[in-house]
Order: sequence, then C-alpha cells, then structure tokens
Amino acid sequence: MLALEIGELLLQLGRGMLAERDDDCLTSAQWFALRFFSRANVFSRTLSGLAAYQATTRGTASQTIKALENRDYLVREKSPYDGRSSILTLTEKARKRISADPLTSIFNDIDTLDKKRQEILRDTLRHLVGQLGTGARRQAVGSCGDCIFLLIRRLKSQNDGVQTNFYCKCIGMPVSEKELELICTSFQARAAAAPSPSE
Repeated sequence: MLALEIGELLLQLGRGMLAERDDDCLTSAQWFALRFFSRANVFSRTLSGLAAYQATTRGTASQTIKALENRDYLVREKSPYDGRSSILTLTEKARKRISADPLTSIFNDIDTLDKKRQEILRDTLRHLVGQLGTGARRQAVGSCGDCIFLLIRRLKSQNDGVQTNFYCKCIGMPVSEKELELICTSFQARAAAAPSPSE
C-alpha cells in the first residue's frame, strides 16, 4: 500500500533527522528550538510560540529555553508588543552554532529540487501536520508571505513612487518586509489552487 510506504519513509526520515549525535552537546529538542528561534518572526519568538510550534506544553518548552539560556544561546527581552511576555533572540554564539547545523545536508538536498516540487512537498507536509492529533487539529506553521492574514497596501509616496506596507490582520500589527519569509505561529495558509490532472 503506497500510503503506508510513504508514512514509513516519513518516520525513517524523522528518526534520522532527530537522531542524537554522540559528539553534539545539544539535544534534538534544543536544536529544534534553535532552528525555530533563528527563523521565527518577532511576534512568534516567545515561550508560547515555541510550545505551539513543537505542539508541546509550555512547561516542556520552558525547560528547553532555560537550558539554552544557561548555555548562552538565547537572550530574553521584554516584548514591546505585549508587556506580559518576553521575546527570545539567538546570541552570536547560537548563530555560529546554527551555521554548523547537523541537518544542513538534508536541507541542501531539498534545495536541489525545483521550486514547484519544493512547494508541493511543503504543502503536502503542512496538510499532514494539520491532521496530527485528536480533537483539535494541530496548526501548521508557515511564513507571512503565504498567510491569509497578510494585508499588502501600496500607497503613492510624495516623490510619485509607490510605498508598500505590510500588515497582519490576525495580530493587528505592521510587519516589516524582512519578516515576510520568517515563520509565524499565527499562520493560516491561503487556499491552494487545485492541481491539474497532469500533476
């Protein structure tokens, strides 16, 4: 059965990607968190954001964050958007560590696929992630550029040019252009176009 084979291949891939390396001082959970904080937008780089991304409890996410803070991989700053939460940012030490990510080879292999195949793979995996769990469905995470909540405003500027502003309708805040490709835990995918019969 093809579906069973695909599921088993996904399990093999997942286990291989999460395997502990004897020479690595970070656990798979800590690597997962570092990757998240390196790619998440400013609104998602929180304890709650990591918990939602990992589909785990805030307590489990908090333990991972504390371990990374104790090792000088994360710094905590008061959020300017919500006085009750903190924004977590990678330190320079963490950025050097993430540049030696043990999963770089698989990321490079995926990058060799043409853009269309990458998009099909991404959208398929987003759908499958959204089906995980019982009862409430797990929310797949994505970037602002692919989200239904992104509002793009193009306004004429004083010098007859066009200024483009980006705004998130979900959180009610402007989004900078450099954050459009970063992941967001408030993400909701736009409806994908139906594939043609030849695909």
